[in-house]
Amino acid sequence: MPIRIFIFFCFPMKNILKTLILLTLSSYSSFAAIVITNGLTHTHSFGTGQKVIGKIEIKNESVKPTKILIYKQDLESYCGQNITYSTSGNQPYSLHKYLTTNVDEKVLAANEQYVLYYTISAGSDSLNNGSYWTVLMIEGADPVKEEEANGVQINSVVRYAVQIIADAGKFQSPKLSYEDIKLNTREDSVKVLGFRLKNEGGFSTKTKVLVEIYDEKGQKIKTIDGLGKRVYPSQCNDFEVELLGFPKGKYEGIIITDNGIDLFGANISLELD
Repeated sequence: MPIRIFIFFCFPMKNILKTLILLTLSSYSSFAAIVITNGLTHTHSFGTGQKVIGKIEIKNESVKPTKILIYKQDLESYCGQNITYSTSGNQPYSLHKYLTTNVDEKVLAANEQYVLYYTISAGSDSLNNGSYWTVLMIEGADPVKEEEANGVQINSVVRYAVQIIADAGKFQSPKLSYEDIKLNTREDSVKVLGFRLKNEGGFSTKTKVLVEIYDEKGQKIKTIDGLGKRVYPSQCNDFEVELLGFPKGKYEGIIITDNGIDLFGANISLELD
């Protein structure tokens, strides 16, 4: 009975890998240790008639050969919806048709380090200013199926979504707006400030978030750093900030988002019980 285990890694959290285990087993063999060693987000500038070459560094840390598959998908994170990976080329600013890789699949030897090269070229196409993006899915799987002693066949698959972003035209800092700001309580009783950030411009932007908390007298008592995330044009990303160590009471706060060029803020009132 063949069993496949998928572990999915995706970006957008300051190079922190978010793992989704779709199927877990009480007993399984070790995963093929395919890792990306030079980051899960790659940004470039490009234009008509220009050619850009980038690389993704891949290492097989396992003691056996492992096959990798490379294919393209679109990343979509529309407001109020979950992040999805769709057929590449669907969204209007997809980088799909401008992006090619030197291979679609390859078998890596044990402990082999491999450089996957990709090319971005618009040819003679006229480009609108803004960010074009897609993801390169890099999937590692054992090239040889193995039968366990108990007759159960196990295949492990590790899949990375590497964001490839190319800006056409001069970068313009996009306007960011806040949506759905709310205070939630997790199952472990920790208060969490959640909000959605929408990109109303034409360029993607990496954002850093912090929250300043003030007491009823207007004295700042704490600054909390949140995770940085990328927000794509006309799309959203969700943020959460844990509120730890606060006594019961009423507080005022400011959410500050910094994209390296502009600051965007929102005032909040909190009642912690």
